[in-house]
Amino acid sequence: MAGKRKVQSRKPKPAFRGQVEAEVVDQLLYRFVALVRRGLELLLTEPSELAEKEFRQSPDLLHSAADIPALVLWTALAAYELPWAVFCQQVLAQPRWTDLLGLSSQAELEALYAALSQWEPFPVRLIELAVHDGLKEGDKQDRRPEAQRPASRGEYAKYIGVTRVLKLLKKQLRPFLKQLDAQDPKRPRHRPRTYHTRSFLLADLLRWMLSLPSTDELIRKLEQHADLAGAVNFKPGEIPSKSTFSRRRLVVPLDDLKAILQALVNVLVRCKVIDGRAWVVDLSRVPTYSSVSKTYPESPNGKSDPEAAFWGYPDNDGGFQFGYCLVWIVDFMPFAVVFGAGDAQDSPLALPLLQQACAQQPVLARRCQYVIADGSYDTLAIFTFILERLRALPAITKNPRNAPDPSIDLATDAYCVLRRRSALYQALFHSRTSVERANSWAKLTFNLKYHKHRGWEAVARCVFFAAIAMLGVALRTARGVKIRVGEGIAFAHSQVSVPRTVGVRFSPLPVGARLALAPGFSATNGRCGISTRRCKVPGTSEVPGTSVPVPRRHCLRPLSSSSAANGLSGISTQTGQMDLALVGGRVSVPRTA
Repeated sequence: MAGKRKVQSRKPKPAFRGQVEAEVVDQLLYRFVALVRRGLELLLTEPSELAEKEFRQSPDLLHSAADIPALVLWTALAAYELPWAVFCQQVLAQPRWTDLLGLSSQAELEALYAALSQWEPFPVRLIELAVHDGLKEGDKQDRRPEAQRPASRGEYAKYIGVTRVLKLLKKQLRPFLKQLDAQDPKRPRHRPRTYHTRSFLLADLLRWMLSLPSTDELIRKLEQHADLAGAVNFKPGEIPSKSTFSRRRLVVPLDDLKAILQALVNVLVRCKVIDGRAWVVDLSRVPTYSSVSKTYPESPNGKSDPEAAFWGYPDNDGGFQFGYCLVWIVDFMPFAVVFGAGDAQDSPLALPLLQQACAQQPVLARRCQYVIADGSYDTLAIFTFILERLRALPAITKNPRNAPDPSIDLATDAYCVLRRRSALYQALFHSRTSVERANSWAKLTFNLKYHKHRGWEAVARCVFFAAIAMLGVALRTARGVKIRVGEGIAFAHSQVSVPRTVGVRFSPLPVGARLALAPGFSATNGRCGISTRRCKVPGTSEVPGTSVPVPRRHCLRPLSSSSAANGLSGISTQTGQMDLALVGGRVSVPRTA
C-alpha cells in the first residue's frame, strides 16, 4: 500500500500594505501627493537647472497651471491603487483631499478624470521633476524678494573664500574653541613660542577644504600665504613642524569632532540649508593609506594597517579594496555619520545610525517624511523603525539576494506604502542621487580618497574632518557667496590687510584733515587707519555726516565718485559721499545691516 503523500501547507504571501495602518497610509500618501503638487507649481515659477534642461530637450513636458489638478489626480490614483468608486469615496470624504485637488463634488471629480485622456502617454518624467524640485525647495537659502536683496560684487582674491569659511566657523564654534584653549600645554620659560590647540584644529579644516593630501602640503601652503596662516591663528614665519602637527592634532578628542559636526548641523538647520524632509542613507568605503600588495608578517592582517579590513568586491582598478567604511544620512548635505570597519555591512549599521540621528537631531526627526535607500537596507527592522518612529514613507528597493527565500524576499512588501518599481516609487527613489553626489564630494573634492593616514582613529578623524569641511562650505553658501554691498561700506573680512592701490594717484590729505562719514556710521581713530561702526544712539560725535580727523598722512586718500581698482586682495570702501582707497595698515569694517 503506497504511503500517503504529505501535503505541505504554503504560507500565504504578505499582502501589499498589509502591516501598515490605513490611517498611516492615507497620511503618507497625502504628503507625497502634496509634494508633487508643490513641485508642479515650482516648475512653472522657479524651475531648477535640471528642470530647465529637461524642458529644453523635451518641450512636450511643458504644462500650464490649468493642467496641475489633472496631474495631481493621476498621482493620487496611481499612489492609492484603488478602484475608481472606492477612490472617489475616499477622496470626497476628506476635506483636505478635496482642497488639494481643488474640487468638492462627484461631478467635478468625473470631469477632472476625463481630462486625463489628453495625457497619453502620461509624462512620468514630469512627476519626477516635480518631486525633485519639491524636495529641493526647503534647501533654498534666501527667501526674500529680488527687490529686497542687496546688490552683490564678485570676489577675485585667491583663497578669500576659504578664509571667510574659517571666519564663520570660528564664530559658530566659539564655545568648542574655548574648551580647546583650556587644553593648551603650559609654556616653559625657556620656550617663548607657543601654539594654541584651536590653531591645529583650524589648520586641519583648512587642509581638507583645500584638498591637500598631506601635512607637508599644508605646511607649505601656510608658509607661502600669510593670509592663510593668519586665518588659522598662526603667525607668518612661525609655522609648526610636521611632528608638532602630528602630536598636537591628537589632543582634540574624536568626540569633540562629532560635537562640532552636530553644532554645524544645528546652524545649517536654522539657516534652512538642511531641510530634513528626505533622508537618504548610504554606505561608502574609505580606503586606508596602505599597500595591498605588500605583506607584513608581524601584522595581524598582514598589512601595514592592522585595524583595516578587506571588503568582498574589487574596485575599479581590479584589486580588492582595503580600509574602512562610513554610513551617513544625507539631505543634500550629511547630518549624521557612523564610522565602521571595512568588512561591515550596510543594514547592521543603518538602524543605530537612524536612532542616533533621531537623538541628536529631534527637529529633523519630526520633519522627516521620506527615507530613501538601496536594497542593502531591505530589512523588517528598518521598515518598522521608519514607519513607527519616524512616521515616514520608506522608499527602499528589494534586495535581490533574498530571492532564493520567498519568506524573506516578500516580507517587507507588507510594509511598503508605494509599490516597488512603480512609476511613483521610481520618481521618489531617483532623489537618492544626492547621497551619491555627497560621496563624490567627500572622496574627490575633500580628498577623502587620497588621504595619507592609517589606523582606525586616524581615518575616523579624516572622515569627520571631511564632513565638517563640507558643512563649513555649505555654511558660507548660506551666508552668501559674494560680497554684499549695503548703503555704507563694502567689505570682505572684519579685518583686512590692504595693499597699495594700483593705478590710482591722488594727492594725500594733510595731517589734521577731517574725513566725512557716511549716513549711519561713526568712526574712531586707530594707529594705522580708521575704524567705522554703526551708530546706535545719535550723539554729539555720532551724528551722520560729521567728520573725524585723519591720524596719519599716508593712511587715506580721497578718490573720485567711482571706486578704485585695488588689485586682487585689495578693497575699496564706499561711503556715499566720497570713496576711499585704503593704502596701508589694517582697517576694521563692520558687517552691513
